[in-house]
Amino acid sequence: MSRYEVDGCDFIESHRIAVEAAERARSGKGPSLILAHTVRLLPHSSSDDQRKYRSEEDLSRDKARDPIPNFEKYLLSNKFATDDEIKKIQAEVQNQIDEAVDEVETEPQQDPANLLKYVYSPKIIIPVDGFKEPEHKGDKIVMVDAINHAMAEEIERNPKILVYGEDVGGDKGGVFTATKGLTKKFGWERVFNSPLAEASIIGTAVGLSVAGYKPVVEIQFGDYIWPAFMQLRNEVAMMRFRSNNEWANPMVVRVAVGGYIHGGLYHSQSIDGFFTHIPGLRVVIPSTAADAKGLLKTACRSDDPVMFLEHKGLYRASFAASPEPDVNYLIPFGLAKTVRSGDDITIITWGMMVQRSLEAARKLEESGVSVEVVDLRTLNPLDKDAILNSVRKTGKVLIVHEDTLTGGFGAEIAAIIAGEVFTRLDAPIKRVAAKDCHIPYGPTLENAMLPQTADVVFALQELSKF
Repeated sequence: MSRYEVDGCDFIESHRIAVEAAERARSGKGPSLILAHTVRLLPHSSSDDQRKYRSEEDLSRDKARDPIPNFEKYLLSNKFATDDEIKKIQAEVQNQIDEAVDEVETEPQQDPANLLKYVYSPKIIIPVDGFKEPEHKGDKIVMVDAINHAMAEEIERNPKILVYGEDVGGDKGGVFTATKGLTKKFGWERVFNSPLAEASIIGTAVGLSVAGYKPVVEIQFGDYIWPAFMQLRNEVAMMRFRSNNEWANPMVVRVAVGGYIHGGLYHSQSIDGFFTHIPGLRVVIPSTAADAKGLLKTACRSDDPVMFLEHKGLYRASFAASPEPDVNYLIPFGLAKTVRSGDDITIITWGMMVQRSLEAARKLEESGVSVEVVDLRTLNPLDKDAILNSVRKTGKVLIVHEDTLTGGFGAEIAAIIAGEVFTRLDAPIKRVAAKDCHIPYGPTLENAMLPQTADVVFALQELSKF
């Protein structure tokens, strides 16, 4: 690391140091920190009066350092420009500003009816209508390998895809080996390690995606994503909307999430509820290997930023394994899957809770209660039709998710059901979720905090008696 300190109001010296730092970086000598001392000539905002907290002496001293008139003096004293030439430049700049202001002020305001038009891309990668689930004939595969194969196929297909994150490159292939072998196959230029800095991972993905690349980045654990939250919320999710579709950040953010691995407070968080609250982000959470492959391939081709949430407990779970789909298999976003048909009660669920729900449904069947289980697969877009149609059929609904009960996405689903099919309900909407506390250390406490099959069974039994 090289460090420079410069008068940021001195154009010549600032330019010299910036060129030197850039040449140093391009020659492989590493990054540089430039500490530039500048001035603030105007108030912080239109409502701010800096004279209330800055003395006239302070303001005059900063005004004397104004880089524009000082640079004009430099040009004149060194005979690089005449007074007439400088006035001409000033007039040209002012004219450009005036034209830009006129264009903005005369441009028609956006039609309120089109307010939501560019929250997401208008391009649909694979439509829901007409989609038919094929029979997969490949060898049985676990989820982490399905994810690995999906990335390999998409890197092969799209030369603009770059895969990077903490420890994802080389022989290690990430903490969970999801990217193992990809560097060897495609080279360090396509699959490489990043610094241990989540904000930088997402920040660089912003620039790359705007420039036409397709970053597929990994955040090692959902618990580590918070340094990058500002980038995701204020840059990635808003880029298309605030530029009226002129720019976009199509990227895939792969994140290992969830508990049941005795990882304690910092390796077990469920983060889906946070990201479903952000317009502009797609949120995907598969429960099987086949779904993981099909959904990840769709994400890699999407024009929207996609939060691809991979439950750590499902990576190598036998119950999540499935025959591998072929290279052409893509799953539409916003298409739930009924993984078990039933007539008496509906379970709406996703991620690890699909398996717990299926276990509970089989238990209820022993007492003659028929339970339908709907795996949402994507939380944004949400398949409202699948939810409502199932509830219309059964009249009773249980929402099961791993996130905490308060503020969890299940509350949103309950509100949708109550608002649209209330008269078809034969019982109150019930939810099973994690307790409203942090995930504790140790299997006994973790099992007490996270929802278990027995909790789902108990809730189903209460509904069946209502």
